Amino acid sequence: MPRARAVYAAAVAAGLAVAAAVVWAFAQALAASPENPWAAFPISQAFLAARGALLILGGVVWALGTAAFVMELAGYTVTRRGLRRTGVGVASWSVVDVALTALSAAVYGGLLFATAPIVLVPGFTWLRPANALAPLFGMFFGLPGCLGAAIGNLIADILGGFFGVGSIGGFVGNFLIAYLPYKFVRDHSFSTAPSIGEFYVWGVLGQAIVSAVYICWWLDVMQAFIGLPVFVIWGIIAPIIFSNNVIVTATLSPVLGRALFPLIKARGLYWRDRL
Repeated sequence: MPRARAVYAAAVAAGLAVAAAVVWAFAQALAASPENPWAAFPISQAFLAARGALLILGGVVWALGTAAFVMELAGYTVTRRGLRRTGVGVASWSVVDVALTALSAAVYGGLLFATAPIVLVPGFTWLRPANALAPLFGMFFGLPGCLGAAIGNLIADILGGFFGVGSIGGFVGNFLIAYLPYKFVRDHSFSTAPSIGEFYVWGVLGQAIVSAVYICWWLDVMQAFIGLPVFVIWGIIAPIIFSNNVIVTATLSPVLGRALFPLIKARGLYWRDRL
């Protein structure tokens, strides 16, 4: 038990350290190159240097992520014993599930749209503190919350003037932000060491990497239709997605999760209680 607690504590420390390092590194890059901080930002440099490998890795991530999106909503999942029915696909959803999808989409989309004027890459992305809610929707509401995050992002894209070919990647990418902690964090209460430790692995670091690679791989292969330079895709958008998601989920999500989980559970809305 002490060893397990140490591992979970290390996961939390790593997540917070990465978030702090991102802020510090960008501040340094901004000081060194105020006109183009992305050129001096270490995370931008890392993404650009690894572009060749990321195109291969991104293809795998895209295939697996898209397959998970389709299969889970169809009511199937992959286990060690192979493909099996889950009983929680869209076809088996109740009125409550549909309502939670709509609620998640409305709240997420509305809060994302609220910061849409703070544009970081015109036509493609903006400052998004509301991303802190996406993992919580998945953990608390299950697949309805995951789909709600995807729809909410699409709503924000449309209302904010960011809708385009890239929105396809953003739709599934935001589903995955909610899906990874829903699927791999075993305790969703934020009240135990395993719950918090696993959240920092999957809900902070895991989803930030996967969403950045998934979305930017899609933008890269769609260059002919989108027209974005490689530097913008991997040197600006990928670091923005990764940095934004790490910072807001490492700092805001655990606090919100700890406060909201008892309320969600008390009202019978927690997905495991509704199975």
